[in-house]
Amino acid sequence: MNEYVKPNLILPVSLHDARLSSIDFDNDNIIFIIEDGILAIKGDKTEHTGKTRIFFPKVDFDFCRVYCTGKDNYRQKWDIRDFAAHMRNNRVIIDIVDETYGYNQAKFSCGMYMNEDWYDCEIEIYHFGLMKYVWDDLIDNNLTNI
Repeated sequence: MNEYVKPNLILPVSLHDARLSSIDFDNDNIIFIIEDGILAIKGDKTEHTGKTRIFFPKVDFDFCRVYCTGKDNYRQKWDIRDFAAHMRNNRVIIDIVDETYGYNQAKFSCGMYMNEDWYDCEIEIYHFGLMKYVWDDLIDNNLTNI
């Protein structure tokens, strides 16, 4: 009998509870901008970083979507570029709740607040390059327990 045991991937960074400020583009790259930073994990301690940029390289835009569902249970599908423009032109707050990675994909479960209404959102990014997290100096150098 053949067997494969998949290792549990534990990243040294977490986007849980991060607030997505904007989504930018540079050729075939998607860039998440998180002004308030993310959590950097060191063992059982975390540090809150400064402004963070997350790069998704070699994106296939045909498979990058944002899905938002409001209280009416209507699920709206957006092209990620159209959604990013909508974020820039409106008061949109997006809090990342969960993140999932695998098979050239990054998926984010989010809560979105727009025009005094709350939406459940999913951001799906299909990319062929290695993601890169870049952040400014730490906001709080004190480590806290998770």
